[in-house]
Amino acid sequence: MASVNELSLNSASAFKYANVIVGGIMMIGAVCSSMIIGVYTAVFATIVIGMELYPLQSKHKKFLFRYAGFLYSLAGRGAFYILVGLLMGGHFFVRIILSVVVAVIGLAYIVLQIIDDPELPPSMIPPYGIHDEIDESLPILHASQED
Repeated sequence: MASVNELSLNSASAFKYANVIVGGIMMIGAVCSSMIIGVYTAVFATIVIGMELYPLQSKHKKFLFRYAGFLYSLAGRGAFYILVGLLMGGHFFVRIILSVVVAVIGLAYIVLQIIDDPELPPSMIPPYGIHDEIDESLPILHASQED
């Protein structure tokens, strides 16, 4: 019989599984949505699932960080999931349930960002270290502290 320690997940694995599940729910929501909303939701789901299942090369990770940096923090990803959940909502019971699940997971991500600093999966770790050189396209995140 397996011990409890062997069965327990670390937080990085839990986030990875949660992100893949949310991506799958978003894909199901895309199928159930109208054409335009379905296309957007399918693209978002593909990005979320792709980030978790296929490790990005450094240049692709930097590109994604530059244009969608919110995906690299719990609060940013949580807000993204809430917005996609609102986008998926509709008049049908299945769409409402799917959108509520995605939005609740997004809210949980925001709460975790506020109350705890859990270990993140590799797909949510920014490509730049604290002391690394970053592009000038991110001046707000790393503005100088000169007065």
